[in-house]
Amino acid sequence: MTKKYIFMDLDGTIIDHSHNGILPSTLYTIKELQKNGHEVIIATGRPPALFFDVDKKLGINSYIAANGALTVHNGKIILSNTIDRKLIDQLIAFSIENRIDLGFESLTHFCLFSHNTDLPEKFCEAFHLPYPELLPNHHLNNDIYQMVLFYDEQDFKKFEVQFKGLWFNYSNKYGLDVNLENGLKDAGLRAFHDILGIPQKDMIAVGDGFNDITMIEYAGIGIAMGNAADVVKNKADLITDRIENNGLYMAFEKLGLIKKADYL
Repeated sequence: MTKKYIFMDLDGTIIDHSHNGILPSTLYTIKELQKNGHEVIIATGRPPALFFDVDKKLGINSYIAANGALTVHNGKIILSNTIDRKLIDQLIAFSIENRIDLGFESLTHFCLFSHNTDLPEKFCEAFHLPYPELLPNHHLNNDIYQMVLFYDEQDFKKFEVQFKGLWFNYSNKYGLDVNLENGLKDAGLRAFHDILGIPQKDMIAVGDGFNDITMIEYAGIGIAMGNAADVVKNKADLITDRIENNGLYMAFEKLGLIKKADYL
């Protein structure tokens, strides 16, 4: 069987937040895929600082982080797109003027520039993350791969008109991922194609969030979790069950990439 490169989202795909952990069926799926010669790659909106060794526990050595801004294959960086300081300064000035909290994601930190509301806490609680430190000068000495604008209104796309060069997308209902325009997680898949020569047809992408749409569209096979929003499902080649119903396992058992588990 041809080796497949399988890009898996973390939150809502590998990590089940209803149990705040990884289901036995998910662990079985990843181990079976690896045993059968396929490569599993994490593809997440989180920076590496928020992996909490999930990658190491799963024996995964490659990842796409910060929604495609940082891509690593077997410990080697193959794509690194940091946000220009001018764009950061523009968003900082806007956040101060409008009292909207802002967060930074670097290689080592997820931290806050400001803390005026309770949205950062709500954001972190939704993902079971520790509350970030207030480090308003972090961007001065660290490369920033992604920012979080803690905003919970429906009109957020207006920001893209004001901030040319940046994209704003839901992370959860309490905050927006802020990324460079022209690519999210698909940028990481393109790096695997362009730099490592991996054919698109041998790529499988699976996720549940808005930030997974571009990689689901780019991969040879795109899979939406049952807990995904309809807009994500509409872009997928395959829709599986919800994460808590062993959806990840069911998808790859259906594709014939793993054998049926006796206990399921």
